[in-house]
Amino acid sequence: MKKILFFAVAVLLSASTFAQSKATEDKTESKTLEFMSRGSSLIKKEFYDLESVKGVKCQVLIVTDLLENKKIGCLRLETTYTGYSTSDTYIGTLDYDEIDDCIKSINYIRENILPSTPETYTETEYSTRDNIEVGAYYNEKKLSWTAYVYTKSYTSRSAEYFDASSLSSLVNAMTKAKNLIAEKIQ
Repeated sequence: MKKILFFAVAVLLSASTFAQSKATEDKTESKTLEFMSRGSSLIKKEFYDLESVKGVKCQVLIVTDLLENKKIGCLRLETTYTGYSTSDTYIGTLDYDEIDDCIKSINYIRENILPSTPETYTETEYSTRDNIEVGAYYNEKKLSWTAYVYTKSYTSRSAEYFDASSLSSLVNAMTKAKNLIAEKIQ
């Protein structure tokens, strides 16, 4: 009887621990996602496709609260993981007010980090409220920098790796997104 009781308690404790870690993974501080999830509102979502950068799909999302006539916009980055028997899509958002900081960070990486050759393994990254990470690391085997985007930083399945020279294409897509959002939320 004691063994059964011990087993039941162990199962309950591990289930609650898993639920807590899952809640931490899904936690976001994105203003756009918060705007969409508040109750008692009629929401319209408009999606505008931009170019993809390697395996990262870029899209602008304009969200309108039709009852209050308020608008907000964000840049959505989407990656896809394809495994042996599964395929998962991961989407992260950059709020409008984060896009400039992300562009500045990527440009800093391009202008100051990429020209260097570090003496030790080195990573540099920018993180958003919705757990997107954009950065680069020095690949010691290739003797060059590799850029990456994690659309959800808590899982490596959301990662897309590409040549660091493609960071300029990502900056271009972000600049287009920022301009499109500014135009649409007026």
